[in-house]
Amino acid sequence: MVRNIPVIDFADFESDPKKVAGQVLDACKSIGFFYIVNHGLPKDQIEKSFQLAKEFFDLPRDEKRRYLIQEDNHGYSELYSETLDPENQRQGDHKEGFNFRNFVDGKAFRELPEIFAKDQQFVEGFSRACHAIAMRVLEAFAIALEIPEEHGGASWFKDRHPYDKKSGQILRFLKYPRGGEESYKEPVRAGAHSDYGSITLLFQHDVPGLEVQASRTEWISAPLIKDAILVNVGDQIEFWTNGLFKSTMHRVVFLPEHAHVDRYSIPFFVHPSDETLLTPIPSTIVPPATSNKGDEIITAEEHLRRRLDATYTYEKPTHD
Repeated sequence: MVRNIPVIDFADFESDPKKVAGQVLDACKSIGFFYIVNHGLPKDQIEKSFQLAKEFFDLPRDEKRRYLIQEDNHGYSELYSETLDPENQRQGDHKEGFNFRNFVDGKAFRELPEIFAKDQQFVEGFSRACHAIAMRVLEAFAIALEIPEEHGGASWFKDRHPYDKKSGQILRFLKYPRGGEESYKEPVRAGAHSDYGSITLLFQHDVPGLEVQASRTEWISAPLIKDAILVNVGDQIEFWTNGLFKSTMHRVVFLPEHAHVDRYSIPFFVHPSDETLLTPIPSTIVPPATSNKGDEIITAEEHLRRRLDATYTYEKPTHD
């Protein structure tokens, strides 16, 4: 039984990619989560992103509501508007967020709040830097799965995840405000869920709170590790690998320090281009499909739309 989330050093990826890919394979087959260190993303970029997040969430509620999230999955989500575990939660998650869709041709998907608009070049740069790291991780996936060269080899996943093509990819700023445990009617702050896309990169800051369902029954904490990025497998990779890689449930719980400290995190949700079919990849390591031939094959966009519609309550933005 896995009781700890492994830490994988990507410093060796260029010189010994098979070694790193083997470690990634073990993590994805067992717990579906791993930390990466020596990933190459400068610490000051991460710190500035958290500072921008704090500045935005400190704005008055009415100002933030001008940019309310809509069906396009871009914009501000206020407290309780997202319910990640709708079957078991009595109210929405105790968090607020802001979603950025990809910056295609240097343009924001929709109007940005002034705090982000004045630093749009930085936000886009951070988004693209996260994407570049994610592509290295997905290259390790392809090497680990021994995808034949004639089918794309090490580039198989990267070819399906271009930054500048329409996809569900999201850079997200999150704030879990201090306090609230006594008045909040749930034992967790963000309900148990798996992620919807291919993989997620998560940056944690100051205080922990994330838990991972390591054995599918036992919850373990995902502690803060200095200068590490936490990576997890999403639903679409589990589909692609016929369950070989695990899209593991996770949640955010209340901790004593949350009574007096805000918790911030930044996930980068990696998705293939919208039209990509979620059919098994060409790999002898991937187990054969056991489903019926008549089972539906869906696209990445269709899967994301179903998950979002079950999760969000949408309101129209408010304006002066």
